Amino acid sequence: METMRRRLILTFTASAAALLFALTDLPVWAQGEAALTGTVSSEAEGNMEGVVVTAAQPGSIVRVSVTTDAQGRYAFPQARLVPGEYTISIRAVGYDIDAPTKALVEVEKTTTTDIRLKKTENLADQLTNAEWMMSIPGTEEQKAALLNCVGCHTLERVVRSTHDSDEWTHVISRMMGYGAVSQPIKPQPMLDRARAGTPEQYRKIADYLATINLSSVDHWNYERTRARAVWKSTIRIASW
Repeated sequence: METMRRRLILTFTASAAALLFALTDLPVWAQGEAALTGTVSSEAEGNMEGVVVTAAQPGSIVRVSVTTDAQGRYAFPQARLVPGEYTISIRAVGYDIDAPTKALVEVEKTTTTDIRLKKTENLADQLTNAEWMMSIPGTEEQKAALLNCVGCHTLERVVRSTHDSDEWTHVISRMMGYGAVSQPIKPQPMLDRARAGTPEQYRKIADYLATINLSSVDHWNYERTRARAVWKSTIRIASW
């Protein structure tokens, strides 16, 4: 038993050391050349800080993202992008990329591709659940009830609906009969659907939902976004 314990300790120590050396060998952003760089700007804001820029090769499931700095500059370290053609996309709520953007990354060269953004014509499509929660009117108690919705679908489905209060009571009762792992394309009914209760017991929240959706208006007047992320000292890189 003691011998096995020592072997495990040695194995763990060796693995930790190998990982440390591997991390030490990784290129540091401030020290290395960029494979792809450029500036993100718009007519409304000029050079834009906090824009997420993503590069992806055609047919690949790998996405590599960086964030623009205070001068609107983005840069992908060479170790993060293999040579080849990339499609560039952005995430900046309230904006769309002005035109399809591609970049060719070459060995030991820096490719410069500036990106121009324009104001989006469909802000609702870009809002996250957090931004919808921030945007919609209502008390904390009323908004808290919406937390039961986001486990299965986005709040955009709620605010885009046209249900009136009477219809909402039945919709909520039906929704409460599904498990938290449900999805719109694959609902998971609970075995004991009686636990969902009766439609009328949801009248209070139904009345509220009818005031924030499109049941009585043809557009919202409360869409707004959060400030973009501000990165003062580091460039964050994410791959997925």
